[in-house]
Order: sequence, then C-alpha cells, then structure tokens
Amino acid sequence: MKKAFWKILRLLFCLLLILSWIAMPRTSLSSDVHTPQENRITALYLYNFLLFVDWPKNAFSGSNTLKVGVYGAPEVYKAMKPMSGKMIRGKKLVVFLPTDLGDVDDSLKVLFIGRGEKRGVKALLRKARDKHILTVSHMEEFVHLGGMVSFVHAGKPPKDGQKQKRFMVNLPAVHKSGLKIRSRLLRMSHIVHDEKPQQPGKTMKGP
Repeated sequence: MKKAFWKILRLLFCLLLILSWIAMPRTSLSSDVHTPQENRITALYLYNFLLFVDWPKNAFSGSNTLKVGVYGAPEVYKAMKPMSGKMIRGKKLVVFLPTDLGDVDDSLKVLFIGRGEKRGVKALLRKARDKHILTVSHMEEFVHLGGMVSFVHAGKPPKDGQKQKRFMVNLPAVHKSGLKIRSRLLRMSHIVHDEKPQQPGKTMKGP
C-alpha cells in the first residue's frame, strides 16, 4: 500500500512537470522578473524535489521536520509558504525565508537561492558546503559555481542530438553532500560533472 502511494505521487509529479513544461513561456524561469504563475511552478518543483532526493539518516538527527530555505526570492517563498506543515516522507515541511548567512545551518535540507543573489552566491554555497543541503537556483551558471540543481534556460536550444531537459544537476556536488537524486529526476536533467567551482561572471560551458 505504501509503495503504491509513493508510486502514484511520483507519477503525478512527472505529469505536473510535463504540463508545466508545455504551459511555460520559453523565456520563463530564467528571466529576472517572474509572474505569480511562474513563482508557483517554481514552488511546486521545490516541493516535489523532496520526493526525489534522499538524505542520509544522520542528516535529521532525530528531527521530524524537513526545512526548506528560500533565500533572496520572497515571491517564491510566498508561493511555497502555504505548503508548510504538510507531511513528506514522515517529516513535517517547514518553509522559511533566510535573511543572512547565519540562517544557513545544519537544520536546512533545501536552499533555494534567488537569481538576484549573484554577488552572494559563492558565500552561500560555501556556507552550505559539507552540510546535507540540496542547493537550487535559476542562475544559468549555478551548477558551475558549485550549486547542485539549476533550471535550464528555457530560451536556450538544446545541443545537436540532445533532448530538451528541465534541469542541470552537478552530481559531484550532490554526492559530496551525501545526498542521492533518484533516477527519474536525473532522466529529466543534464548531468554536469563540475568538480571545481568557478568564479561568478566567467563564461560557462554547457553540459
């Protein structure tokens, strides 16, 4: 019964991803100004990532909460806040809006960094390093800076022979944090093997 429940949830997530991909304007999720609909879709992605990422058991230290921080993106936080209190894999979801580096601690399990935080992204990623925190952003170069998951620039055509994907995933960064991303989400992603984070503002090569 439990396995069937999770299977249904995952199928629903895949359906939502497909529908949102079809409905999404080609320049959305990568632009600086997002509409309320786009913010809701981002919040939905973040929520559903929680079903496809596995944290080590010691990441929770007996805590019954799953904490998601939305840094520098108040509209995404506003869209996701109503999801607070929902139960995900036996944990109570907590959504909050960090205001400084001190809020990025071991209690966090997901950190979404707003596109406008380019100057501070390196410091945020350093703070999250060696913690069991999934880092996510809309920034195009995010995975090359050491981030784990970024949304693919919707207006950027895929390379020859490649299918359009929704995400970019830096697997070395994921594995170093002790996290595992399930294959269904990886199949929707370009995989990046970027061992050495680069400096913001440099020209990044695609996957």
